[in-house]
Amino acid sequence: GMMMGGQGGMGPGMMMGGMANLLDEEQLGTLREMRQQHRTTHFAHMGEMMNLRDDMALVMRAERPDPEELQALHRQMAELQGEMMADRVRLHNQMQDLLTDEQREQLKQRAPGLQRQP
Repeated sequence: GMMMGGQGGMGPGMMMGGMANLLDEEQLGTLREMRQQHRTTHFAHMGEMMNLRDDMALVMRAERPDPEELQALHRQMAELQGEMMADRVRLHNQMQDLLTDEQREQLKQRAPGLQRQP
């Protein structure tokens, strides 16, 4: 089937473990807000994606499925997946911006190679 948005690559979640104990209280508060905001958007997108899948299943059940309709639905799904990916990268970048240079260094030493990809 199609890859579920959220499982691919290094999501912000993976960075969290090593990151949380480097942050001060204020940074942790900001991080929590950022993640909650991201979560709200993410779940809205997931809901949209499920609706599109339902629509697609309905079209496919027809005796003669409409190829144009399927293509349009598929395009919407692909666009949505792209948005979700961009949102994850934005969150990742916001997290990076939250860190001081010193914290960024410490994080690199703990998890070498993890920072390359979003």
